[in-house]
Amino acid sequence: MRGKLANANVFLIAVAGSLVLLNLVSLRTFARFDLTKEGMYTLSKASKDTMASLEDAVTVSAYFTGELPPPYSSNARYVRDLLEEFRAASKGKLSFEFIDPMSQETEKDKEAKREMKRDIFGRVFREPTSVEKELSSLGVQPVEIRVVEDDQMQTKRAYMGLVIRHQEQREVIPVVQSVSGLEYDLTSLIRKLTRTKTPVIGILQGHEGPKLEEKLGRLHTVLSQTYAVRPVDLAGKDKVEDDIDALWVIGPKTALQANELRAIDQFLMNGKGAAFFLDSLQVSLRNFETAQPEHGLTGLLSSYGVTVGDKLVADVQSAQLNVEERRGFMVVSMPVPFPFIPMLQRLEGDSPISKGLGGVTMPFVTVVSAAASEGRQSSVLARSSPRSWLESKPFNVDPRRDWRSETITTNGPYDLMVQVSGKLRSHFAAEATTSGSASQPVLAESQGEARLLVVGGSSFLWDEFLSRPNQALAANIADWLLLDPALLAMRNRGLSGAPLKPEVSDGTRNGVKFGNALGVPLALVGFGLLRWRMREGRRARARSQLDVQPKP
Repeated sequence: MRGKLANANVFLIAVAGSLVLLNLVSLRTFARFDLTKEGMYTLSKASKDTMASLEDAVTVSAYFTGELPPPYSSNARYVRDLLEEFRAASKGKLSFEFIDPMSQETEKDKEAKREMKRDIFGRVFREPTSVEKELSSLGVQPVEIRVVEDDQMQTKRAYMGLVIRHQEQREVIPVVQSVSGLEYDLTSLIRKLTRTKTPVIGILQGHEGPKLEEKLGRLHTVLSQTYAVRPVDLAGKDKVEDDIDALWVIGPKTALQANELRAIDQFLMNGKGAAFFLDSLQVSLRNFETAQPEHGLTGLLSSYGVTVGDKLVADVQSAQLNVEERRGFMVVSMPVPFPFIPMLQRLEGDSPISKGLGGVTMPFVTVVSAAASEGRQSSVLARSSPRSWLESKPFNVDPRRDWRSETITTNGPYDLMVQVSGKLRSHFAAEATTSGSASQPVLAESQGEARLLVVGGSSFLWDEFLSRPNQALAANIADWLLLDPALLAMRNRGLSGAPLKPEVSDGTRNGVKFGNALGVPLALVGFGLLRWRMREGRRARARSQLDVQPKP
């Protein structure tokens, strides 16, 4: 008996010792398993390559208020885990620190927080503490969150920001309210801080197109996070400046001149990339006034195998507009379907521009097509749904249009966005010359691989339409044109759902939805009834056997 007790004690001590040893080893070892389809919690190749290429130290300061309530507490834990992976991938070149701003307050700061004042309107306020002033100068902003303290719902000021430093420069993420896209933000900001030259995107101006400071303000902000963005005016010029790395032509209303067409053509022939966002119709959502641009780029693009149509694509699968209607003495805002803003559930192909991206809206878009040839590849990146159709001029885009009185034949899908890459033949090849002259020599074909993207509309880049998926699409286009596709796959993760099939009917979708909601409870009820009936049957058989047994 004593031998058995001794063996049991030795076994327990061995198990306890093994657990202690495992905990000690795990303190220095970081690992986790990612079972998501898109690898949402695994560092992407772009992040790993960026960390491996660091030559100088990068420091990340995470300012998070202590004891945050859910879900912010889980966000803080995710940030810490992500920074652990960044540090491991950088082999120590990246370091980070977690700072609770409240722990940095001095006694003077605590006294200042208790001293409340009133302004001339009687509103209560207090002077910011030295810690709050420092964080404000860094760009880290406080947020108001709801917490439960002393069994009461209260509002609490909290910090959840990141500051990235490299040498004398710094970038900031003011608030981390969601971890979706945080890895991309961190990686792109670290790249921005550590690269030797910032690529330049030129936005063609003039020709009554949208200006950067007006309709393209949000686009400018999105692109400026990674690249330098500069307006380009080609009036009276025969070439695009040499320091422009990619050119965007967005919604010109008047035709480009011959010298401008030649400058853009030769820009492509030099092996650089250009994106064309061209309209057959531009619409103001304020009063639905329309304009029909004449960009004059049809011939140039046809030389590269691209055709831009002049019919407007309408789609049953579309966004809605709020339309005001007067009912008696009241004005009511009613959402109505607006087929001229097709909503694309998922983009097409395996291009790094479109792969995994969905929820993009394409307002007032026309058909585009691209033909491949020897040395030149083309692919379609976006299509309307099968329930789409074409509208010819004159266009009627009135949101109050009565569709009940019209007979519509849906014969989609239609191609809305194409990409072309490889060897391009110059539109001005007949003028090509190898001899030096006073004018700029013309290249007959592209040197290296040129990149070209064409969309049958520009409105999706305007401020009022630049949703998060549209922002991701714009950033993907910039990365592809600038030969920096490594960030594309990471940015697209989590932006679209994972349907069982790309196209499902409404009946199937509702069946799956209600089946998920009611199927499991009904199955459990059925299983319970079956078990109850089986149990009652056994009891009945047992009673019958007792009844037939002979009495002694």
